[in-house]
Amino acid sequence: MNGHLKPVFEVLLPEIEKAHIDYWVYGGVSIAAYAGKFIRDNQDIDVFVKDIDFENAKSILDKLCKQNDFKLRSDSRATERPKIEIEIDNTERFSMIPIYEEGDKILFKYSDGNQKCPNQILERVERNISGNRFFTPRDKFIKEMFINHIKARPDKRERDKIKKDAKTILSPDELSVLGWTIE
Repeated sequence: MNGHLKPVFEVLLPEIEKAHIDYWVYGGVSIAAYAGKFIRDNQDIDVFVKDIDFENAKSILDKLCKQNDFKLRSDSRATERPKIEIEIDNTERFSMIPIYEEGDKILFKYSDGNQKCPNQILERVERNISGNRFFTPRDKFIKEMFINHIKARPDKRERDKIKKDAKTILSPDELSVLGWTIE
């Protein structure tokens, strides 16, 4: 499962790390990290880095894309919400956004609205799933980010992959508080 993500795990993430750039995987792969195993097919790997490292990481990734015949795209809304995406075999497999430190908070700029988290979200946890090594925030923040995303985008509740993630990461009480029933 998720063998199509090997180039991200084996090429992109190690090179970011070699450059001493901290990164955090979030989204579906972070939920797999929370579970300790892949629970579903994940199309891509979502990563955030500090805004001060974003351009350096982008340069490294651009070089890797040229060397490996991957395609790097910058989001057209770059002034509001910088984001890069990398296509491998004509399919998006990696995305990276910057986060912004504001005192004791971390600001995430999403297309569905900005969110602030405590700066403890930057505590990195090393993970290893199916021989793939990477870093995420602590479990508490993986769950918090998922809940915030669902609150911001309730339309996603009907997606099978989101339901599977919710069953993995949320307790029945948490689902109830969200008013979410999953069969």
